[in-house]
Amino acid sequence: MDQLKMYRLPGTPLRRDPLPEGYSFSNYSCDGDKLAWAKCCRNGLISDDADAAEAFYESIGSCDDIIPEKDVFFLDHLGEHIGTVTAFVRSDSGAGNVHMVGMCTDYRGKGLSKYLSQKAVESLNERNVPYIRLTTDEWRKAAVKSYLSAGFLPVEYSFGMQDRWENVLEEYGIESVEMLYEDATPFRTIYRKSKSKKIRIGVVGAGRGQSMMDFCNKYGMAELVAICDNYPPALDRARRRNSDTVKYFDDFEEFLRCDMDAVILANYANEHAPFAVRCLKAGMNVLSEVLPVQSMSEAVELVETIEQTGKIYCYAENCCYMPSARKMREFYKKGLLGKFEYGEGEYMHNCESGWDSLTRGDPNHWRNTMSAFYYCTHSMGPMIHVSGLRPVRVSGFEAPFNDRMYRMGAKAGPFGVEIVTLENGALIKNLQGVGPSKDSTWFCVYGSKGRMESARVDDKAHNGVRTVYQNCDLNEGDNDSEAVEVDINDDVNEKFGQSGHGGADDYMMYHFIQKLRGNRNADVIDIYEALDMYLPGHFAYRSALAGGIPMDIPDLRNADERDKWRSDASCTDPAAGENALPSYSKGNPDIPDEVYDKLKEKFIASRIWES
Repeated sequence: MDQLKMYRLPGTPLRRDPLPEGYSFSNYSCDGDKLAWAKCCRNGLISDDADAAEAFYESIGSCDDIIPEKDVFFLDHLGEHIGTVTAFVRSDSGAGNVHMVGMCTDYRGKGLSKYLSQKAVESLNERNVPYIRLTTDEWRKAAVKSYLSAGFLPVEYSFGMQDRWENVLEEYGIESVEMLYEDATPFRTIYRKSKSKKIRIGVVGAGRGQSMMDFCNKYGMAELVAICDNYPPALDRARRRNSDTVKYFDDFEEFLRCDMDAVILANYANEHAPFAVRCLKAGMNVLSEVLPVQSMSEAVELVETIEQTGKIYCYAENCCYMPSARKMREFYKKGLLGKFEYGEGEYMHNCESGWDSLTRGDPNHWRNTMSAFYYCTHSMGPMIHVSGLRPVRVSGFEAPFNDRMYRMGAKAGPFGVEIVTLENGALIKNLQGVGPSKDSTWFCVYGSKGRMESARVDDKAHNGVRTVYQNCDLNEGDNDSEAVEVDINDDVNEKFGQSGHGGADDYMMYHFIQKLRGNRNADVIDIYEALDMYLPGHFAYRSALAGGIPMDIPDLRNADERDKWRSDASCTDPAAGENALPSYSKGNPDIPDEVYDKLKEKFIASRIWES
C-alpha cells in the first residue's frame, strides 16, 4: 500500500516551540554518528553491532541528494542523540524533503516529534524551496499528528488517498483540512469520515444496475436513494436486496423528481442517450452503461447537452478497467511501451445459452436488432483508453449469418471486424460479436519498445484478463527483453478484485464517485473518449454495408463537424422508422415467429428474474 504523502506550502506560518530543558539540537558530524542515526531511525530496534549499523546507514543514506553533515539533525538529551530528522533538497524537483524522522524507543510518546518537524521545516525554508514534502503511514499516529500541526497538508496522488485521510481525520477528531494534488495545487477541503458528504445515487435498470447498487451498499462512499425499472420482477428483486430507505419507481418521470446527485443508466442500450439527455437537463450527473448512443444525431445532441449543462458524464466501459487493460494503460503512461504502433482487441461472447434471459423472446429487443459492430466498445475501448489516441478511419467486415444467430433470433452476423487507423497512423484490429462458437476476451498492444498482452481466456492457469505479459525493451532498438508475467496484486485489486468483470465494476464506480467529488485524477471516460470507442464500430458497419470501403470517423469535439451529422438518425433500431438500417449488412434474415416463441417459453420457465 502506498504511503501517505504530505506537503507544506511556502508562506505557511511556522510555529517554533522552545525545547524543553535538557534538550538541544546538533548536526551529524562524523562516522561515529552512524550508529546513533541508525538507532534513532529504527526506533531502537537495530542491533548495537557496528556492522549492522553500517549496513543500515548504507540503506538509508543511499540517496545522492542527502549530504549528512548538512541535512541530518539530531535531537539530543543530556548530550545523547535520541531523535533524528533529515531535511534535504530533491534534485529532480527542487522541493524540500523531510526524511527518516525517528525517535529512540524510550523517548517516544513524549511529544518530541514536533521539534524535529519544526527543525526540518526551518532548515528547508532557509533554502527557499517551492514546497516541502514527506511520506508517512497511518500507523505512525504521533508523527502524522505532528506533521498536521506543523502545517503539512495531505496529498491526493494515489488510489484511495482521500478516503484514507478522511479516516485519519476521524480518528484524530479533526473536522477538516485542505488537500493538495501531487503538483502542489489545491484539490479540495476534505472532512472527517462522519462529516464527509455522500453522493446520492439513483439507478435506472435493476438488473445490470445491481452491481452499482452493491457498490453503494458495500463501501459507503455513495448513498443509494432511488431505483427505477419498468419490469416488475426486476424491481421486486431489487427491493429484496436493498434498503427500505431506497425509493422504488416504475415510472422514469417520477424517478427524475428524486433528490439525486447522479444517475446510473443500466437500462436498455438503445435508451441510454435519450435518458442521459433527460437526466443532464434535470441537473443530474450521469454514468452510462454501454453503449453511449446508437445514432449520430443522438451523439450530437448528447455532446451539446453535456457542454451546455456543465454536468459530468462518464461512460461505464468496464473492459477498460479489467486488470490487464488497467495495467497496460499504467505501463504505457509510464513510457514502458514507447510510441503506440498497433493494438488488437477481442470481445467474442457466445451468448446462445443465455439469450432467452437477455431478450425474453422479443423479436424487436435491441439485442436482436443490433448489428455485429454495435457492441464494439468492449474490445475497442481498452485500445483507445490505453493509447489516448483518436480514431480517424475505419474499414468494417461482417461474418456471414449462421445457424447460431438463427436459433437466438438475432438478425445480424455473429461477429464483425474493424481495421482502424489512429491519428498518429497506428492501427487497431478490433473483433467483437455475440455469436461466435466460443468466447474470447483478449487485449494486446505493440509499441516502439515492445509488446504487452493479456492471457488468453483458455489459459485457466493464468486467469485471462487478470494477467498481463510484458515484453518491453528499456530503450528502442535494444531487442534484448524477454516476456514476464506482471503481478496485478496492487491496492486496487486487493480492494475491488472480487467485484464483477474482474474487479472492473467497483473500480469504475469508485472513480465515478471521485470525479463527482472534484478529483481531476479520477480515471473516467468522458463523452468524447466514449465516442472515440463507439464511432469506429458505427462507421465500420456503414463500411460493411458499402462493401468494406474505408470510412472517415468524425470528431465531435469540433462544433463545425457536428452540423454534418445533426440530422442523421440512421441506426438498426426498428423504432427509427424510415431511418432504420438492416441489422445485417446483406439484408435482414427471415426468422419465423416460432423461434421467438420458443425463446419466450424458455425464459418464462426459468423465471430468472425471480430467482
